[in-house]
Amino acid sequence: MPVPPTSTADLLGLIRKSGIAPGDRIAAAELDLAALPPEPQKAAAVLVAKGVVTRFQALQLLQGRHKGFKLGPYVVLDQIGRGGMGVVYLAEHQDLHRKVAIKVLVVGKDDDARLAAERFLREARAAAALDHPNIVRIFDVSRHNDVPYLVMEFVEGETLQHTLDRKGRLGFAVAADVVAQAAAGLQHAHEKGFIHRDIKPGNLMRDRAGLVKILDMGLARRTTGTTDRLTEKLDAGAVVGTADFIAPEQALNAPHVDIRGDVYSLGATFFALVTGKAPFDGNTTQKLLQHQLAPAPALTKLVPAVPPGLAAVAAKMLEKKPADRYQTPGDVIAALAPWLETGARVIAGLSQTNMARAGSGLHQSLADLSFGGSSGRLTRRSNEFAVPDSSVIDPSSAAAETGSVASTPTAPTPRPAHPTRRDKSDAHPRKWKKFAAIGGVVAAALGAGLLAGWLAFGR
Repeated sequence: MPVPPTSTADLLGLIRKSGIAPGDRIAAAELDLAALPPEPQKAAAVLVAKGVVTRFQALQLLQGRHKGFKLGPYVVLDQIGRGGMGVVYLAEHQDLHRKVAIKVLVVGKDDDARLAAERFLREARAAAALDHPNIVRIFDVSRHNDVPYLVMEFVEGETLQHTLDRKGRLGFAVAADVVAQAAAGLQHAHEKGFIHRDIKPGNLMRDRAGLVKILDMGLARRTTGTTDRLTEKLDAGAVVGTADFIAPEQALNAPHVDIRGDVYSLGATFFALVTGKAPFDGNTTQKLLQHQLAPAPALTKLVPAVPPGLAAVAAKMLEKKPADRYQTPGDVIAALAPWLETGARVIAGLSQTNMARAGSGLHQSLADLSFGGSSGRLTRRSNEFAVPDSSVIDPSSAAAETGSVASTPTAPTPRPAHPTRRDKSDAHPRKWKKFAAIGGVVAAALGAGLLAGWLAFGR
């Protein structure tokens, strides 16, 4: 059982045993022992200020713990998250000095432990099969004292759920950019034969530069190639996903859920980012029923500033029937294009997909994209487009969920001339129909007169 240090010398002894600091740094601290406060708590504060240990490490050492700070070549610096399957730590490679996020499996008992380990390894395999700037990258999978852990990219940022908890809803243009970036990552996963099955604000990480990455492939399922026997076994009789964002067909445990389920969950996430709250209240069962039966409020009713065309995009993503939604995440990006204030990150993500590399008219669409003025606003001249390179940064842990979202009936998506203004044809449809009718009558009369003149005098 850990024994807390009673002196500064005891504290330095624990640091040496832990292996968390290079020997020369510890030796220097020991030589300076007389200058350190005699109380271990005060000495720990001085060592944190000098960079010998981190605050997280100091707190653990003051409780007498010196084991578990090293995982292979990595030294644990801090705990940055905890989920249902594991704990996520910030760590640093001792030789490369590269910071990473390490997810360590929380060990259960008996069959639960075995199934959790299988799902944990499935997450590693799924993430390793994907290589995209909008999906967290896996560097390695290994074991420490028979406990598996994943070494992943580390991102200095926060999940979108943290953002919602901290500052409330996002502006609709920012939300559209986040969703479009996530859609680029999902398009890559779709082309590789994977569906995520747990898209939500807590599984989208945004770094300080605004780059979005998809986290947590623990529920990912392969839709192509060999039959996913493990998924069938793990998911038998269970509703897989998060009740607040789950697609209707996924909530029914349908056997052939495809990428359109992720489109629905992304639409529910979009709704939560724009409104800052869940359209459906209640317990899990009530939320699942409302996803099946109840339409969500229109975005324009909850946030009047949202353009009607953008609200229609969200509504189409949230259609109850998969056939009525956008059929791929790439279709979602094309629909969101008029409201993207900065398109570089989305273009960079889409360039890493097959849509941009071959076959679907995207090469021509690249020429149809423009970035207008100093704002860099993206103007869509085509329904499809592709993308240049972007910098890649790193993520960490998943967070708590927000409320649920469901669907509304979809109207045809208008294409406003400006992302923040309503198209005049939307504002006065009856007037334009009247003008069109009058124009038709005039054209018919002129045509009849010309025909009569030609018959009478044409020869």
